[in-house]
Amino acid sequence: MQPLFLGVDGGGTKTDVLVGPARGEPVRRLRLGGGNASTLGEDRATAFYGDAIAEASAGLPPLAGAFLGLAGSAADGIGVRIAERLRARFPGLPLEIGPDIRCVIETAEADGGCVAAILGTGGCVYADDGAALHRYGGWGWLVGDPGSGFSLGLDAVRARLAFDEGFGPGGALVDAVGAAFGRPLIDCIPAMQDGGRGRVAALAPLVLDAAAAGDPVARGILGRNLAGVAGLVRAARAAHPAAAAGPVVLGGGLCARADLLGPALRAALGPDAPPLLFPTREPVFGALRRAARLFERTPPC
Repeated sequence: MQPLFLGVDGGGTKTDVLVGPARGEPVRRLRLGGGNASTLGEDRATAFYGDAIAEASAGLPPLAGAFLGLAGSAADGIGVRIAERLRARFPGLPLEIGPDIRCVIETAEADGGCVAAILGTGGCVYADDGAALHRYGGWGWLVGDPGSGFSLGLDAVRARLAFDEGFGPGGALVDAVGAAFGRPLIDCIPAMQDGGRGRVAALAPLVLDAAAAGDPVARGILGRNLAGVAGLVRAARAAHPAAAAGPVVLGGGLCARADLLGPALRAALGPDAPPLLFPTREPVFGALRRAARLFERTPPC
């Protein structure tokens, strides 16, 4: 039997786990809840991912290696500490933790360098120069992650509140946000604060749908957010020529609307926009590829 590897794509909204050989079909898959390492905290994240590894590998031959691409893992060295604790729990398992953008890059097979952006619950841009990842943005929800689901959702909430207070325009997006809550939005703010980032980020599809239908408020929100992403991409490309030689790879839950985001981001990047690449496979397949590339004796084709 071929050696089996484990790949994890841990995001703010969901976590995918895949076990399979370097070549061929996966043998096991799990889908779990949100697994942002920083949001969970070191202890909870270590338990969460340890239990995920145990469940995914139960009854299988010993795994040859694992790569966990985790949102929030770069914050304050938390990913390094979680990796150390997981290696102690699974002493025979070669294991590495990196940012979730690595899953996207591996899925795109952009091995020669690229700039990559995550547009999910949170958002971040990385330059991959072939030797290291260099982060741009990813400041967190409190400061702002342009292009993230949270940022889009928060702007949608603000637009509805402005309308309710009488100083903002109405329209399809404002109506959709009001219908989503079913009561005055001002009364829902405590519940939104208690519900965490995911509750606000869940409004992002309303922005995308309304923007696609031509709603001016939604199009303005999307344009401002993608202008922020474009600024980060330009900065990453200017500072890292090896990364600038490759495409801009995009991943994250919002990229399911590549039909909308692609043209809008190209417009934000301007006439010299580099090629944009939306991988067709889910990022967890990139995590599995990364595990095989790290720990297989002969790298996969």
